[in-house]
Amino acid sequence: MKKKILIFAGMLALTPAASFANRSEAMPTAIAAPYDNITVKGTVVDETGSPIPGVSVYVKGTTNGTISDIDGNFSLSCPSDATLVFSYVGYTTQEIAVSNRPNLGTISLKEDNKELEQVVVIGYGTQKKVDLTGSVAIVDADEMKKVSNSNISTMLEGKVAGVQITSDGQPGADPSVRIRGISTFGDSAPLYIIDGVPVGTSIRDFSPNDIATIQILKDASAAAIYGSRAANGVVIITTKSGKKNQPLRVDYSGYYGIDWVNKNTFDVMNTDQFVEYIQTAAKNSNTALPSGYDPTSDKYFLKEGNYVNTDWFDEVFKLGKRQNHNVSLSGGSDHSTYNIGLDYFDQKGVVEGTGPDYTRYTARINNTMDVKFIKFRTGLVYSHSDQNNMSI
Repeated sequence: MKKKILIFAGMLALTPAASFANRSEAMPTAIAAPYDNITVKGTVVDETGSPIPGVSVYVKGTTNGTISDIDGNFSLSCPSDATLVFSYVGYTTQEIAVSNRPNLGTISLKEDNKELEQVVVIGYGTQKKVDLTGSVAIVDADEMKKVSNSNISTMLEGKVAGVQITSDGQPGADPSVRIRGISTFGDSAPLYIIDGVPVGTSIRDFSPNDIATIQILKDASAAAIYGSRAANGVVIITTKSGKKNQPLRVDYSGYYGIDWVNKNTFDVMNTDQFVEYIQTAAKNSNTALPSGYDPTSDKYFLKEGNYVNTDWFDEVFKLGKRQNHNVSLSGGSDHSTYNIGLDYFDQKGVVEGTGPDYTRYTARINNTMDVKFIKFRTGLVYSHSDQNNMSI
């Protein structure tokens, strides 16, 4: 390249008149430099400014590429006029022209909500839903929380096809969940996994407000990950966490509601109608009329001074009340995140007496910390509940 430029300069000095003709032929050789390979560097971050490791960076139309490191940095040798493609699961693919720039600076990727819905947590990792062969159901956690219930399992009712949930309706009752039918060993409850930790077959004392995502593994392939405990299905729950480089954020959610039994659901009989019903039944069946329903008997119910007409709907049922209050504090720095959730739930039943009612106090702390190539995650939860069942 240097030799041709020197020769051209010599020709320009010797033959000024002919230099313009020769110059038009020499110029393409002089500007060919931008098409040479250069080393391009940059940093990939998300919308909050947090670095994204593992982003695929490659030259469009080729297999030449690399991935970003733990700090989101990348370095790639490519033509100076190339177009780089940035791709990562859950984010919108972005194309950036190099334009002979050795440093692209910071590249921000935007979250793709539609793509995130297609990512499924399976055991200890994630996988695209289209590549998943097992039967997995993904529940919309935000939609599920629109229904007021004291138990997460009850909130799943009607949200997942093939999952049967039955409950007696009492406040704080632990419902029966059937994902894979009734087991021959008697216990058909699924296994619950919260943040990768098995917590058994009941999550009655877990606050629904702490849920970020919830998924259900329905087929027998889950046993390859969790063993025989997964024979009845697995419910995987991921709790909320903070975001990096986010200042303190305080969120509050709550509600107050009432429950009542509609007294007009059944047209019940009063005392006169019930006595007439018994008398007609005895006559039609040709049986003896009980003394309490016989007008000629001293024990006749409708005698003056012995008249009883009780409205049992008014006597048995009362106005129920329920309330829930949740406060969440979250945030993070360059290398750590935190989330603190405090939850209070109280429900009074609609039946007169000391019960049923249910009260729950829950506190949860999630924290993550990155130290070079090691990531620490801690979780602490405290739950206390009081329940009075209705005695029958």
